[in-house]
Parts: sequence; C-alpha cells; structure tokens
Amino acid sequence: MQGVTNIKEIEIAVEQYGEVVVSKDKQNKVIIMSMEEYKKKKLNDKIDEHLLKSEEDIRMGRTKKAAEVFREFEEKYGF
Repeated sequence: MQGVTNIKEIEIAVEQYGEVVVSKDKQNKVIIMSMEEYKKKKLNDKIDEHLLKSEEDIRMGRTKKAAEVFREFEEKYGF
C-alpha cells in the first residue's frame, strides 16, 4: 500500500489488511498492526519457542516413555 499520509488512513488500512508496512527509500522501516494481530503474533512466537525447545529436548534425549509419565500421574494424582 502506498500513499498513506495520515492516522485515519492508517487506521482504515489496518482494519482492512491487518497490518501496514511503512517504507522509506524502498526499505521496510515499520510494521503497524492491530492489537488483535499483535496478540496472535505474540502467541504464535511463544508456541514456536516451545516447539523449538521440545525439538531440542528430543534431540538431546530428554524424554520419557508415555507409560512412565502416565504411571507417575496416576501415583501423584490418583488417576
């Protein structure tokens, strides 16, 4: 999107597209997004972080068999 020059136009663009990239000299400088899109991004970033840690745990052998985990839950919580 080009030619956005005031806040109202930015608000309309964000409502329509979800985010707006502000460029200067053909370089992306700023991304403006709705709070809803920002929260989704933060949640997805957190999920990605946990998945990467989980994959590292698997590679490093820091895992347990499911039967062992279920047995521990049963002993600890009675189910």
